[in-house]
Amino acid sequence: MTFVDWIERYRRSLLTVSFALGLAGVFAWIVIPVGLFPVTSFPRIRIEVSSGHVPPRQMLIDVTEPLERVARAVPGAVDVSSVTSRGSAQIFVDFPWGSNMKQAVLRVDAAFAQELPALPKGTTYIVIRMSPFILMPFVAYSLTSNTVPYAALRRLAKYQIAPLLTGIAGVRKVGVLGGSTPEVEVRVNPRELSAYGLTLTQVSQALAQTNVIRGVGRLQDNDLLYLTISDNAFHSLASVRNVALRAGAAGIVRLGQIATVTMGSVPRWLIVDDNGQ
Repeated sequence: MTFVDWIERYRRSLLTVSFALGLAGVFAWIVIPVGLFPVTSFPRIRIEVSSGHVPPRQMLIDVTEPLERVARAVPGAVDVSSVTSRGSAQIFVDFPWGSNMKQAVLRVDAAFAQELPALPKGTTYIVIRMSPFILMPFVAYSLTSNTVPYAALRRLAKYQIAPLLTGIAGVRKVGVLGGSTPEVEVRVNPRELSAYGLTLTQVSQALAQTNVIRGVGRLQDNDLLYLTISDNAFHSLASVRNVALRAGAAGIVRLGQIATVTMGSVPRWLIVDDNGQ
C-alpha cells in the first residue's frame, strides 16, 4: 500500500483529526492570555539615596556603607551591590527567586527608616521594586506659563496639585520635576572675613544656630497650659543680614558686614523641557 492509498483509505479519520486540531487552536487563541512580559516577580529592589552635595568618598563612608550593612541584615537578602556618586547612591538588594517581594519591600523600607536618623542631615531615600508592571504605567503633566515664575509653578504643583493626585485610588507615587526652588544666597567676601578674623565654619554655625524654632517652657493660666516658643526663624533678607557672628568689646560683627545676601534658586542638575519651555 502506497502513501497515497493510505491517505485515501483513512481520509475521513484524517479530516476529523485536522478539524479537531483546528478547533483546539482557535479555542487556545481566544482563551489563553498572551502578554509581552512573563508573569513573574523579579527578586530585586533598588534604593535611590540622596544626600545633597556630599563628595563621593565621603558619601561612600557616611551613607552607602552603613546602608549596605543594613540591607545585608534584611531577612532573605542574598546579595547587595551599590553605585556611589556625588551626593547620591544606588543600592541594589537581591532576593531568591520566588520570594514575596511585597514583604521584602516593606522589610527594606523599615530597615532603612531605622538607620536614617544616624545618616547625615538631609539624607532621603526611595525604595523601588524592580518590576516592569510597577515602573512602566505613568502619566506626566506639565505646567507652563509666560507670566508666572517657575518657583511659583513648582510650589503650585508640589503643595496643591500633587496632594490631590496622591489621593486618587491606584496612584502609588507622585513626583515633581523642573521649576526652581527659591533660596537665600550668602556670598562671603574673603577679605572682610579675614579682616574680622572669622572662618566660613563660624559663619555656617551662626546661621544654623540662629534660624531655629524651639520650645523654651510652659505657662499656666487658670485651666489652660500654654507652650512658650522661641522663634528665631528668618522671615526676610534683613533678618539674615542681621545675624550676629561675633560679639565683643569692639562691638557686634553681623553677617551683612562681611557678605552679600540675596535671593536666588537652588542649582538645578536636571533640566525638564516641554514644548520648548
